[in-house]
Amino acid sequence: MIVKYLSELLFERECVIVPEFGAFISKETPATIDYASHRLTPPSKEVVFNSQLIADDGVLVDYFSVKMDVSHEEAAKMVHDFAMRSLAVLDCNEPLHLEGIGTLERINSKDFTLRLDDDVNLLGDAFGLTSFSVQPIYRSETYQHIATKIAAEQKAKNTAMTVHGEEKPHHVNRYNYRWFRAAAYSMMVAMLLVLLGWGADKSDSKIASWNLFFYSSPNEFIAKHLNARFEAMEKINVERIPVTKVSLPTFGAKDINYLQPLDNESLKPVDPNYYYIIGGSFKNNKDARRCANGFKKQGFDNVEVLQANKKGNVRVAYEVVMGKEAALKRLEIIKKEYNEAAWLLRKK
Repeated sequence: MIVKYLSELLFERECVIVPEFGAFISKETPATIDYASHRLTPPSKEVVFNSQLIADDGVLVDYFSVKMDVSHEEAAKMVHDFAMRSLAVLDCNEPLHLEGIGTLERINSKDFTLRLDDDVNLLGDAFGLTSFSVQPIYRSETYQHIATKIAAEQKAKNTAMTVHGEEKPHHVNRYNYRWFRAAAYSMMVAMLLVLLGWGADKSDSKIASWNLFFYSSPNEFIAKHLNARFEAMEKINVERIPVTKVSLPTFGAKDINYLQPLDNESLKPVDPNYYYIIGGSFKNNKDARRCANGFKKQGFDNVEVLQANKKGNVRVAYEVVMGKEAALKRLEIIKKEYNEAAWLLRKK
């Protein structure tokens, strides 16, 4: 009895939940045509079962209570008994047939498969529609025969259509010539302006700069002429500035006092040594190469794999830096952002 009301709800709703059992979720599918078998299937609903949705939303219990004219508690108990019986059948790996819907089978502990009955269509808009086969229509007459027949009928009616190579008389409106003449004149004027501008440009004439056809946009035309005006104004201002000659005093060698370093401190020489910033030490080259590839992926392009030392350790350096002070600053950045265990090694 509950299965009957469950199928009725699936006609109206897209999702119907059976408490403690699962949810039946439907989705509309359009009509399909099988061109191989020439069979047309009407639109329908595709229904799937979800065993994870078991929370009671009250829809099935309320509908069952109204239809059976029982209290809400009795309806809830009957739905609970139906859910327990259905789960018991599925736990035995037996198919559960729901009349008016289809057959439900368990695949594993969580997944189920629902196969709808062939004569079931839960889409209310397609109620009463069934699948049917259609046969293609083949013409007994050939296309050439039909075309000849149509042409003969048209010729008999004395129409203006083309019949056996006879073309329809082409009537040209006299106003078309006016538009054609105006378009031709416009093109000639445009070509003349382009040629004049090209000739002026080849002759280095200033007139070429005023030809709008040599600019990609009005803004370029305006910008060029404004820049030319500003350059002319700057040239005039520069010419107006008076030029004065300034004589600089000459100094002898005795008149020059050289500054000594502050506090008599001598300048520190630059450290010419190179330092490796080591990021890892390994017992074999394979692990060292893998570490070097990891450093390159982090953005270090100057990664070096050093030769094994006396103890057989192969070290991998992020980069080589000249000067101890610069190397220490670079080491501090790498330790802060990439590797706290990084250390410094002077290149021999």
